[in-house]
Amino acid sequence: MVSIMILVLFVSSESARAATLIVSNQMQRRANISVFVTCQGTSPRISESIPLGQVSLIKIPPTSRQNATDDISPTAGENDKPARSRVSQWVSCVGTFGGAAQFSPAERIYRLYNSDKDSPVSIAVAKDDGFYCWDNDKNSWYRCTMIIFI
Repeated sequence: MVSIMILVLFVSSESARAATLIVSNQMQRRANISVFVTCQGTSPRISESIPLGQVSLIKIPPTSRQNATDDISPTAGENDKPARSRVSQWVSCVGTFGGAAQFSPAERIYRLYNSDKDSPVSIAVAKDDGFYCWDNDKNSWYRCTMIIFI
């Protein structure tokens, strides 16, 4: 646990544009099952295996796309090209057991990071009964939300 907090201090000093997800595999009874983190909204898609007892620092690159409308400065001259604004894209990372997320109804998928809701540094721990996430506001752990397909 101390190593996770040291990583947070190191990572929090970096640029706020890129996000970082720290995931620790602390399973004990299910040690023969792989833990995977899969991130969507990045190019290329991130899929990383985390071995038992290891801590992985996953850098989520800043993603952006061109906005559909041009931002034209009121002081722009006739020959000035309109500036295009950059809009951040949504990025989501999930944790699974046994393999990379396929997003099928039979999988147990836990939300580890959501760019719309989470801080630039997120921490998750894989335990035998699921994933646990750190709440920076409450300074406590909670069970990460499981995604349920209907």
